[in-house]
Amino acid sequence: MDVFPEEENQTKAVALTMTSMRAGLQRAYLDGLEFIRNKISDTEGEVAKTRLSFYGCNESDEDSYLQYLKECNDHFLTANNELRRKNIKLEVIDSEMRIVTLLNQLREAAEVDKGEIAFITGFWENIKHTVESFHSLVEKFQTNVLNRLNQNCTSYNNADISLEVSNRYTEEISGYIAELERELTNMRLLMKTYDGGIHQDLFSQNSKFAEKVLVSCDLKAFPILRLAPDLAEKMENVCAIARKWLDRDEQYMYEVNNYIKETRNIAKRREEDLKNQKEKQKKIEKAVKTANILLQNNKEKLQKIEVELNSLEGQLNGFKHEKKCRHEEKAQKSSMADFLSITMTQTRKNYNLQMKRQRLVKQVRELEEFLIGLEKELSNVEDELMVKSQERILINEKVETSVKTYDTLKTDFDKYSDNLEKLEQEVNILSGQLLQLEIIQTYKTSPEHVEQIFDRPQTVKLAPSLKEKIKRKRKGLPVTES
Repeated sequence: MDVFPEEENQTKAVALTMTSMRAGLQRAYLDGLEFIRNKISDTEGEVAKTRLSFYGCNESDEDSYLQYLKECNDHFLTANNELRRKNIKLEVIDSEMRIVTLLNQLREAAEVDKGEIAFITGFWENIKHTVESFHSLVEKFQTNVLNRLNQNCTSYNNADISLEVSNRYTEEISGYIAELERELTNMRLLMKTYDGGIHQDLFSQNSKFAEKVLVSCDLKAFPILRLAPDLAEKMENVCAIARKWLDRDEQYMYEVNNYIKETRNIAKRREEDLKNQKEKQKKIEKAVKTANILLQNNKEKLQKIEVELNSLEGQLNGFKHEKKCRHEEKAQKSSMADFLSITMTQTRKNYNLQMKRQRLVKQVRELEEFLIGLEKELSNVEDELMVKSQERILINEKVETSVKTYDTLKTDFDKYSDNLEKLEQEVNILSGQLLQLEIIQTYKTSPEHVEQIFDRPQTVKLAPSLKEKIKRKRKGLPVTES
């Protein structure tokens, strides 16, 4: 087969990448996987031996397998024909009990044994030994492979932290577990029902070899012929699924390593962003506080001016009222003085009237002087009121500007704080994911965990313990590698 240069380069690149990635994993973990792979290989070797033993072959050859099954089929047909000649009811050969019954019937009915009894007896011994072998293989596979996979090739998941890489891995591993349980359960049921009548619905579907057997043999009459080939196929299938599980577990560790690197880099960048954004938030917060202080100062100034204006307006109204009253008093007294002046011209001189008029004239003069002073004070208050009104207009404009500035800054600050909170949550999530990934890595590659894979006594004290490692990682403390 020709290999194009591009394909060869790609293959080399992939190989180099895998070698580089493999170097990144702890050797003990990979040795543990290799140990389980060897156990699977051992099982596959036993399956091959059992199959060759059943078919009486020295090497794997489907044609030879089919030839043996066809030969078995022919002997069963000959036996049935002999029983049919004797009008003995024929039974479907689907169990050990039916084989034994067939042999007993042949011994009683056959006038001349053409070799069917010996052949079928040999087949009976063969299938019985094969079923026993597969039963032993299933139990050894459970102990040597499946228990190790369940114990060492699953993930350490935290329900509070969802990781896509772990969820995907767990989903696929759950599929492998379900397939293995289904196949092993079907094998056990087939072997269990071999004594009294095998459950034919448990035979594998879409088997190419089974299709060939169906063409060569009468499986409706002799379904027992399908049992050994089906058990072998099932056993090979569980080994293949176990290998997929192992490969997926190793791939998962590569993915976890990569995710740790990527998540650590992302978390580092986000933490830097968070640090910078917090510094910027402090500056914005300071600007908001300054704007708020300025706003409050302007409001206080405006309030003070409002109080002063109210006081001035009160004074102005008081002066106006007093002015009015004094004008009325002046008019009244001037009128009285004029009346007394007229009265005095029409009568004899009256000292009392004259004195009274002089007092009134004096009071009128004093009121005029007082009103002149009042007018000045009134004018001063009006001038001051005008100045304060102008100040109020200016301060009011400052307050409005301060309000707009503060509202804008406060809105920006609130939005910034919300974004900062989201960034902080993202950092916390990344930190949690990173911690979970590191715990998974610690859990799966820990010597304590990997040591359980091997068939050797626990004589070496491993420190620190796996639980202690995980505890220290959760607290963010450094982990000492032994």
